[in-house]
Amino acid sequence: MKKFLIVIAATTAVQSLSAQDVKNLQILSFKTKKETMDFMKKTIAPSVGVKCSYCHNVRDFPSDEKNHKKITREMMLMTQRINENTIKPLKYKPVTCWTCHQGNVYPPRHKDDKNKGHEH
Repeated sequence: MKKFLIVIAATTAVQSLSAQDVKNLQILSFKTKKETMDFMKKTIAPSVGVKCSYCHNVRDFPSDEKNHKKITREMMLMTQRINENTIKPLKYKPVTCWTCHQGNVYPPRHKDDKNKGHEH
């Protein structure tokens, strides 16, 4: 009986961690922190070449205090609109952050356009 209770307690703890509701998720449709973190670490961060702290206050992830988080949110909306309105009707593969950024904070530019259009 003691082993059974330990297994039940451990299972409940793991389930509660993986099923924690996310906070301030305005664009992504993930239901858990784990899903959200996995996506951000495997997809977004490598696509733009940054760590979590670039966009987030790591002591308060839901906070919108960092401007980079707001910009990223707008870029994600832009990508969703491009995919829905342009790419999907053409039956092309969806665009992602990587399509433009290719692992860089600022998307690489043609060498003739170097430093035009954005400040460093």
